[in-house]
Amino acid sequence: MFVKLNRWWIVTVLGALVASSLGVATSWSYVKTAWRGVGKSIRDATPIGFELQRLAGMIQDLEPEIRRNQQVVAQLEIECEYLDREVATMKAKQDEMVAQMRKLREALDKPDSNYIFAGQTYTRTQVEHDLARRLDQYEQSKAQLAAKEQLLQQRRRTLEAATAKVSEYRRQYEQLVMKSESLQAELKLVEAAQAAGKFQFDTSKLAQTKQLAQDVEKRIRVLQRLVDAERQSYDGIPVEADNRPVTERFDELFGAPGAESHGAKSGT
Repeated sequence: MFVKLNRWWIVTVLGALVASSLGVATSWSYVKTAWRGVGKSIRDATPIGFELQRLAGMIQDLEPEIRRNQQVVAQLEIECEYLDREVATMKAKQDEMVAQMRKLREALDKPDSNYIFAGQTYTRTQVEHDLARRLDQYEQSKAQLAAKEQLLQQRRRTLEAATAKVSEYRRQYEQLVMKSESLQAELKLVEAAQAAGKFQFDTSKLAQTKQLAQDVEKRIRVLQRLVDAERQSYDGIPVEADNRPVTERFDELFGAPGAESHGAKSGT
């Protein structure tokens, strides 16, 4: 433990001396340059196949992020659908309120002291109070509707932005997937080319084999010549050759043509 402390103390002192002599900024520049060099050496020494596996793993890690954003988009779509329904319902109720208030207002145009609605009689004061109450409710409902419509617009803008973001994110993700597959295919082609380049043939062995084949061929030709020479010695030497015409040789063996008929005439 004491030795380790001494080492750290020595390193610290040396670092302080370097910093004091070169300056803090210059020393830090040296440190960063050395660190970059170490990092580059490590990256250069890393096999390309391992880096491609690392790339595939990083691309795979993007999938949960895409699913999470797609879930956000789905939630925004549901919220917009429900808000749209609420706005439509509130507008329908306001239309109904306006129609009812219009009937009350038309009744007040008549100079009557009593008014009959749904079989019941109401005084002018009651009708005016009811119309005022309905107007207040309508104003409140109108403010609520405006707030709902504003919220719906905000949700729709958020939904559009989220949808565009997810689409762009997914587009880049698919490009990375295609790029990774393309790089893997290119690496296989390069590795195949490297493997083909490693084919080596021993030309000396090939030359030796050719020479052996030629020597064997020569020996066979010599044997053939010997066999031919032995055959000629067995047949003997042709001393006399019959060079007469073929007709004369035939006549000597079988007789000349017409010789039999000529003999028969002479006997008679």
